Amino acid sequence: MVPASRTPITHRAFQAAVRNAALVLCALLSPALALGQTVTTVAASNVGRFPPGQLAERVTSEADPRQHYALYVPSSYRPDQRWPILLLMDPRGRALIPMTRIQEVAERLGYLVMSSYNTRSDEGTDPNADALNAMLADAQRLFSLDVHRLYLVGQSGTARAGWIYGYGLRGHVAGLIGIGASKPDGFLLTRRAPGAFPPLVFFGAAGTTDYNFDEMWALDTVLDRANLPHRVTYFDGPHAWPPAATLIEAVEWMELMAMRFGLKPRDARWIDSTLSAAMTRAATLAQAGDEYHAWRRYRTIVSDFEGLGDVRPAAARLAELAKSEVVRRTEHHIAETVRAQEGYNERLATFLGQYRRSTPEPLERSLQKVQLEALERRAASSDSIDANAAERGLEQLWVYTSFYEPQDYLDRGDPTRALSILGVAQAMRPNHPDVCFNRARALARLGQDDQAVEALECAARSVISADRIENDPDLRSLGREPAFRALVTRLRASPTGSSARAGW
Repeated sequence: MVPASRTPITHRAFQAAVRNAALVLCALLSPALALGQTVTTVAASNVGRFPPGQLAERVTSEADPRQHYALYVPSSYRPDQRWPILLLMDPRGRALIPMTRIQEVAERLGYLVMSSYNTRSDEGTDPNADALNAMLADAQRLFSLDVHRLYLVGQSGTARAGWIYGYGLRGHVAGLIGIGASKPDGFLLTRRAPGAFPPLVFFGAAGTTDYNFDEMWALDTVLDRANLPHRVTYFDGPHAWPPAATLIEAVEWMELMAMRFGLKPRDARWIDSTLSAAMTRAATLAQAGDEYHAWRRYRTIVSDFEGLGDVRPAAARLAELAKSEVVRRTEHHIAETVRAQEGYNERLATFLGQYRRSTPEPLERSLQKVQLEALERRAASSDSIDANAAERGLEQLWVYTSFYEPQDYLDRGDPTRALSILGVAQAMRPNHPDVCFNRARALARLGQDDQAVEALECAARSVISADRIENDPDLRSLGREPAFRALVTRLRASPTGSSARAGW
């Protein structure tokens, strides 16, 4: 959820940029996709260039040399058949993170995979249309592509943008896998008529301590009302890519939906095996006393296998478990914590809005207003549901005070306010490299060079590149400082601080 203080400028500008980019994407790609029948003869010559079963870690796009991506071709690939493709969009261009987690299931089920090094979220201008255009243009040129089975896979801002791209390429994008973010604000879904072919299907997931948990929880209900085939699940963890098991589940679900809606011939043996495994997992949860998660499992079985298998046993167990006091109490408790999180998000938005408009108060007063101590106390609670909710509040507070708000203030030419709001983040995680780096930028803007270099020394304890430091416009004034030059020299000599290995 985006606090209201950011809504009037940054968030709406982002939405407009994504919508404009989507128009470019549609204009460039729709004609090419319509010509899918011409791809097979071209694709036959590319098997040797990209050997099936081997990961190509970095490929320069033929369509746009500015674009780069990782590529995986399943070992079963043959150019005389059509193949679905997964297009991965990491919000920081870290192509190999989602690629390595999805590669196994892509190999097993026969999916091409491209993962961009150029996709981003939280940028002033949206680069994702160019990244998708390049991957799709290359995919059609290089491989025999099933142009009706494109799957967009995003996390955070790129998951949000996927809705616009998916509907913009309706009829070609068969499904979205969205991690840690709902659909864009104002993106309206028309209710699908019973039995109608869906515009696309959606698999969503969020971490139990993801600050966007509440919007993913709400999206599940929204998609129910829109009658859009979907599954929303949760994993232990923060706002990040999920473990490989979750992405494997997502691709297997897309395979099931492709069979359900006629995009792929039905494999009765595979469907029966998948249904049997799902029933076994649900029964195991119930036998272990985890009635709530068993109930959720049976609910997805009934929804997912409609028209594909006999769901009557699952429906019967679902009805039984729905009467359980444990199930009702747990669902109610989670819903309460989601509402509480929404309330905290509004409180945080109010605080950030006031911070923007008036003279910042002393740090101790700010910490009281954002309820830092209360959140930390709840996060240590033995009530895991409430503890997770408190962690989500802490993560929401952290991401805004360590990144969004300081960056916005620096963009506006207000380093004093950036340094002040960073004090809240510093109180949460003292000497965290992200906070240290942004403090250095603000201090350099204020002419406090010695303190800025000291903050950079703190940031350099993490993986940060010499190029990142030297090329940051806020830090250019430090170039004359001997201590700054010594830090850059040391980073260039370090394998973890070189530009090639850097995580930043």
